Amino acid sequence: MDDTEETAATPYAEAIGPLPVLRDTTTHAPAWERETSRMGVADSAAHALFRGVDPISPGTIFAKQMDRLPHALVPSLADLSSSITVVRRRREVGYFRRFSSFSEAFHDPVPATPSALELVLPPPYLLPPDGEEPPAPYLTKARDARQGLTGYLVGWHQGEYSSCPLALRGQYYVKAPQWWSDYEVPYGVMAEPPLVLTYAREELRRGDPAAWSVFRAEWAVSTAVALLQAYDERRVVLLYPPRLRDWIRSVGATNIAADARGEPDDEVEGKLLALLRLLDELPHTPAFVERLTNRAPSRRDRAGWVSVILEVGREGSRALVDEDLAPYELPYSTAVTEARLAVPNPWGAAVARRRHLVRFPGGGDVPPISAEFLVVLSPRTRWSTAMSQTTASTFYTIFLPVASLWG
Repeated sequence: MDDTEETAATPYAEAIGPLPVLRDTTTHAPAWERETSRMGVADSAAHALFRGVDPISPGTIFAKQMDRLPHALVPSLADLSSSITVVRRRREVGYFRRFSSFSEAFHDPVPATPSALELVLPPPYLLPPDGEEPPAPYLTKARDARQGLTGYLVGWHQGEYSSCPLALRGQYYVKAPQWWSDYEVPYGVMAEPPLVLTYAREELRRGDPAAWSVFRAEWAVSTAVALLQAYDERRVVLLYPPRLRDWIRSVGATNIAADARGEPDDEVEGKLLALLRLLDELPHTPAFVERLTNRAPSRRDRAGWVSVILEVGREGSRALVDEDLAPYELPYSTAVTEARLAVPNPWGAAVARRRHLVRFPGGGDVPPISAEFLVVLSPRTRWSTAMSQTTASTFYTIFLPVASLWG
């Protein structure tokens, strides 16, 4: 059997029959009967979940999941997972077979940091819309499920999750690890959960090192894609936590930006590196989060991003950040000192006398020419259309190193 046959898939409605209609309960039992008669699915973990959540009407639980999978495909037996008995969409065909091969060859403990070697699917990862993307509310609900001490890692397709009693969730879902908060994205970020969570959920529940290695690498890629898309579509930079940024760097901007041939896209790579370097220089303090929240109290996601325009020139690139950063310490920022000296206080004269003691790499009281970052507080000037709705009276210009240029 060749590779094409092993990864073939047929639309569910053609191979099995009509999908159940969630609001039409008369369709649930017939659809469930057709589903259970399929070869290779009777003892699957997916069916155990449906029966465990509702032993009397498992077809209703099945319908809640399938309601989110209008593009579901029936895979070949070689590509059939126990965690989900369909393939959610065309671009995921062949994933489980690839993961199985990776898992069989994986004999090491989970590496200290993720790398591109643990990515099951090859590039490209920045794909154009194909009409099969999950709606934003599904991704938001999946993120909500991960919150708190009793959170679980849930795929966007798992509409049945809310029907599962709290006491039973530990039997069927992957509990969010204790370290998860260090790698979680801000509320409102449309990053898809890793594919391994969908097709190897049981392996993750068992603590399989191969599955968790893939999980970390795929999460780094998914969040990097969301970071790039948020900037391209909305001109905002998502405020990722430092450890998540470390994971993205560990997998590698070159690998994340690769095209279908595996060749790096210099423009995308440079943009991703610039966004990560900019995030390194922005403050990550409770006071800064509170300031962002207060700008739009009615928006739950407001604390998770800042408006930014990246500009490229021959001598360097710069990021125009539409936020008053004067109250925060930033490297090489003469504007911070000026802003504080402008406020009358008994320490002003003493600070002014000792300004020559401000230290920079290499010594001296001015930033070195070779400084990678220079932050300057500038008066507001005309912004482009993307920034026309902002209200702040100042912005910061952050000059990025030449190494971060793209284009």
